[in-house]
Amino acid sequence: GPIQCGPGSPCKDNSCCGPEGKCGYKEHNCGAGCTSNCDAKAMCGIDSADGKTPCALKLCCSYYGWCGTEDVHCYDPEPQFGKTPCQQGFGSCQKYPSPSCSGNSASTGRRVGYYAGWNTRERLCDKVSPSQINTKGLTHLFYSFVFFDPSSFNIVPMNAADVDLYREFTKLATNGLQTWVAIGGWSFSDKGPYRTAWSDMCGSAANRAAFIKSTIAFMEQYGFQGADLDWEYPEEVNRGGRPGDADNLVLLVKEMQAAFAGRFGLSLTLAPDYWYLRGFKPKAMEPYVDFFGFMAYDLHGPWDTDVKALGSIVRPQTDITEIYQNFKPLWFDGVDPKKVNMGLAYYGRSYKLADASCSKMGCAFKGPGAAGECTAFEGVLSNREIQSMIEKEGITPYFNQTAMVKYFTYAGDSWVGYDDDETLTLKELFANSLCLGGLMIWSIDYDAQAGAQL
Repeated sequence: GPIQCGPGSPCKDNSCCGPEGKCGYKEHNCGAGCTSNCDAKAMCGIDSADGKTPCALKLCCSYYGWCGTEDVHCYDPEPQFGKTPCQQGFGSCQKYPSPSCSGNSASTGRRVGYYAGWNTRERLCDKVSPSQINTKGLTHLFYSFVFFDPSSFNIVPMNAADVDLYREFTKLATNGLQTWVAIGGWSFSDKGPYRTAWSDMCGSAANRAAFIKSTIAFMEQYGFQGADLDWEYPEEVNRGGRPGDADNLVLLVKEMQAAFAGRFGLSLTLAPDYWYLRGFKPKAMEPYVDFFGFMAYDLHGPWDTDVKALGSIVRPQTDITEIYQNFKPLWFDGVDPKKVNMGLAYYGRSYKLADASCSKMGCAFKGPGAAGECTAFEGVLSNREIQSMIEKEGITPYFNQTAMVKYFTYAGDSWVGYDDDETLTLKELFANSLCLGGLMIWSIDYDAQAGAQL
C-alpha cells in the first residue's frame, strides 16, 4: 500500500502527505489537508507536472505515477479491486522479458579497458603509465578523459600534462587492440566552467559540427581510432543538463557517425540507474554507435546518506541482483543486448561503520572508509590496494554469493565491498546469460597487473 507519513515526518519519496497520513500525488494526497510536499508532481502520467509526461525508455507508468518495470507498474497490482491499473498512453502496460542466452557472447566479445590518465599525476604510489598497461585479452583501450572547451567546443586536455601520454597510449594499438579517447566523465559536469558544456554543444547544429570537427582532428593528430562519449548526465538539471538533451544527443551521434565515415569507432556510456538513464534514448542512438557501455558500478557509496529512500546503510556498489534490475529499462526500450558492454569495477567502495561490531551488508555507516595508501581518497580502494591488504594482514574476505561481491573490514572500523577474480568471473557468466556483447573495466590502472584480472 501507500507509504505512510504525518506531520513532521514527510514522505520518503518526496510525494504529498495527505490528511490520512498516506503518500501520493492524487488530489486526496496533495489537496486540502495535505501536510507536506503539497506541490509535488508524479514522475509520469496524469499527475505529472504537465499531466502528459510519459515514462522514458517505454517503462510502465503505474496508477500512482511511478515509472517502472515490475507488476506493480505494468499491471493492476490489486486486481480484486480493479482500481489501480497501469496508466495507458504513458509508456508500456506490459512487461518485457530480459534476454536469455546459453552461449558466451560477452566472454568472446569486446573487452574494453578504461585508463585513467590522471593516475600518473595524482596517485601517491602504484602509478601506471600507458606503457605499463597489461593489455592481454583487451580489444579496446579508452584513454580517460579529454574535455572540450565550453565556448569553442574544441577538444582540450583534461590537464596540460596529459598531452605527453596520448602518443604513448596510442602506440599500444595492435591488430587486435584499438586505442580510443573517452570524452567527458563525471567531473567534467561538476560545478564549474564545463557544467553545461555538453548541453550547450548538443543544442545546436553549428556547435555539434565544431565539436565533431575538433574530435576528428584530435584523433588524427594523436592516432586514436575511436571516441567514447561519457556525458554524466543528459537532462539532469543538477548536472548541467536540460530538457531536450536526449533528442540532441541522438542528433550528435548520428552526425558523428556520418562524419566518421567508417574511419573511427563511436561508443557511448549509459547510466546504470533509471533516474539518470531516463535522460538517454538508447534505442534511437543504437544505429549510430558501435556499442554502449553500461556503467554497472557505483550503485551505492557513502553518498547514499543524502538519498532519503536509501540512508546510511552499507550496500555493495556492484550487487548483481540490482544490476539485473537496472538492465531492464534497456529491454523495455528494445535495445539489442549485443550492442551492450557490462561495466566491471577494478576498485572497491568503502564506508566507516557506525559500530565496528556490525560489519555486514545492511549495517549502518557514518561516512566514507579509510583512504588507501596510494589512491589516498576516502571511500575508495583500488583492487591492488585491496589484494595487498589481504596478503599483508592475512584477511579472510566474506563472499556474498547472492550479490556476487566480496567484503571485509580494515583499519578497525572501515568496510570495503569489491570484486575479485572469482566474482568477476561470475559476473562475466551473468553477462553471457543476458546475451551481452562485451565487458568494460573501470579502470585498468587500478589493478596490480593492469588488465590481468579478466
